[in-house]
Amino acid sequence: MKRFLRNILIFSILTLLLLGVGELVVRSLPTSYSYKTKWMEERSGGVKTLILGSSHTYYGLRPDLLGDSVFNLANVSQTPEYDLILLKKYLPKMPGLRSIIIPISYFTYRDPVLEEDEWKLAIRYKTQMGLDVHSDFSRYNFELSDFDAYTGKLKNLVFESPANRCDSLGFGLGYDLKHRASHWKEHSGERAAKHTRTTPGRFREVLAVQRELLRLAREHGIAVIILTTPGWKDYVSAFDSAQYAEMRQGVRQLLRESNSIGVKVSYYDFLTDHRFTDSDFYDPDHLTDRGAARLTRLLADTLRLSSRP
Repeated sequence: MKRFLRNILIFSILTLLLLGVGELVVRSLPTSYSYKTKWMEERSGGVKTLILGSSHTYYGLRPDLLGDSVFNLANVSQTPEYDLILLKKYLPKMPGLRSIIIPISYFTYRDPVLEEDEWKLAIRYKTQMGLDVHSDFSRYNFELSDFDAYTGKLKNLVFESPANRCDSLGFGLGYDLKHRASHWKEHSGERAAKHTRTTPGRFREVLAVQRELLRLAREHGIAVIILTTPGWKDYVSAFDSAQYAEMRQGVRQLLRESNSIGVKVSYYDFLTDHRFTDSDFYDPDHLTDRGAARLTRLLADTLRLSSRP
């Protein structure tokens, strides 16, 4: 019995050591999160326009086509709370910041906080971006907590598969037209259903976060650009009317309040823009690389026109 218990103890210690070594290795592997953190730590002083938000801006806006000194700090499923946290972290290091871009989408006021809906993504902000949102002793400070991603990264290391999926200015890669599924249109209703929440959502909570963002912008003389990215026509037609109305109400309220507090806020709505065609969409609510180039150029042209005296 003693020999059996000793063998169990030895096996347990070796397993913990292997997992610990794996944790250190996985933390050292490059990802879009760690890349963006390193880039901002080293070069944020030169940023004039900062893109925040979810996958809609991560895959939708190309900094290289938007203008000079632009960086994309958006991430998949990034909520307004994390936009605000990232902005607060890097504002002191961005003396030249002149504008920020934030998306408002169909799901903005209905999606729950990241820790409730997609809690494993919150790990990336703790382990790879160094955000002090959660305790060092919480599950969010261990790559092991997301065991599937943990093992997947180790496999990528062994097979030398790329893990960093953004370009040099933070734009998300992988949503190119040639890799789009042939049946992507069939999922438009399913996608709308995923983004439709029957619960009341978080309208007041999210609006409070956005107000705080506007307040920071006012204090630092920063213009705020609100953007609604294009959606496939069948996706938009499947919207829940109450949820869509809530989204539009949020935009209107922010625009009204921006006037009262003295911060410049502009809104550009490309949701149903007829200039976007089939080849511009990767799926019903995300753009291909071609669609992202089109959206970025249209936004750049619009901003140039609006800045003329």
